[in-house]
Amino acid sequence: MKSGKFTVSSYFGTVLCLFLLSFVVGWSSKWTNNLFYGLMVLPGLVFLIKARGAGLFKQPLALGWLAFILWFLVPATIAGEAQFFKHVFYVMMFVMVVGVFSDPQFFRSPAFVRAQFWILALYIFSCALYSWITGEYAVGTRVALLPSRLQNVIYASIWLLCSLALALPFWFKTRRWVEGGLAIVLSIFAVVFVLQTRTALVGVAFLLGIWLLYGLYHRPRLVGSAVVITLVILGLLYAVVHNEAWYQSLWTRGDSYRIEIFNIMVGEWHNCGWLLGCGIDFHTAQMLDGWMPIQHPHNIFVALGLYTGGVGLVLFIGLMLATLWQAWRLRDAWGMYLACALVMLNFDGSLLIGNPDELWPLVLLPAAMILGRALQAQRATLA
Repeated sequence: MKSGKFTVSSYFGTVLCLFLLSFVVGWSSKWTNNLFYGLMVLPGLVFLIKARGAGLFKQPLALGWLAFILWFLVPATIAGEAQFFKHVFYVMMFVMVVGVFSDPQFFRSPAFVRAQFWILALYIFSCALYSWITGEYAVGTRVALLPSRLQNVIYASIWLLCSLALALPFWFKTRRWVEGGLAIVLSIFAVVFVLQTRTALVGVAFLLGIWLLYGLYHRPRLVGSAVVITLVILGLLYAVVHNEAWYQSLWTRGDSYRIEIFNIMVGEWHNCGWLLGCGIDFHTAQMLDGWMPIQHPHNIFVALGLYTGGVGLVLFIGLMLATLWQAWRLRDAWGMYLACALVMLNFDGSLLIGNPDELWPLVLLPAAMILGRALQAQRATLA
């Protein structure tokens, strides 16, 4: 699709890169939101109408997205929240515009894949270094807050590991062992020492476990020897750091309450009714330890069930499984990105529908990328 000298896909690809970059260089959510509304939603709507949907709803995966998004009109109507209808529209536009107009080749290219990881790594480590130099945080204590739009260190660590998952196949295929190895070491160091996020440790275990199984299947002797050497190194590292305050804090810190939050929120969902949940404006009155309010369920799946009911949760699970299946069928690395995000968001994450937030690059972005790749494959088949 072309418009003048510039292709539509190059325009929306540029806007999407700016949107993602705004999370690490933007100082407020307003900047990210306005960029999305003005440069993606309005032009996207015009081009979608002009292209008559560009064959989007001939793809079964797109129909799944339509069913999932339209379900949110039910809890929005029950709650009488006019603002939520706008959020439903925004999410649908993001998925449709990225799925239809993004360039599948560019967003799987070495330039984008590597840039995404190294920009996130630079952001995390430069912020940590600045906070250590200025004395905001002492070296070894958790860097608890980042300065830009991507403030939440848990989401920052999840995004870093997801970008690592996207980049690893490229480094493996091109035998860039030094760059790939350095990326893995820096990611683990960021998770364990800098941000100290246990949620991301689950992602580290999942991602390395998948690659370990892959390696053992294809080269069992080589990978088996590497595993033994790695375990010896880890054992030595443990002997050195196990008494360090930062390491003990990582495991003994009692500020997460994930199990307690899970039990409380699932109990609230049960009390409201499994089918429709408690509604999009629900806030529990229960407190942790009798004084600490609960902001959200800290689990993307529980959040969907709690706020939109079992129907919304089942639709989401079905949609994610179908998306991951498409990624597997097309051998698309964005599937690993999405899988890593979903695994870690079992321990964090709230309602997916809303203004642009950190869940968009973690869930909506990879899902829309896979949708776009499926559309491309379908067009090639029909051509």
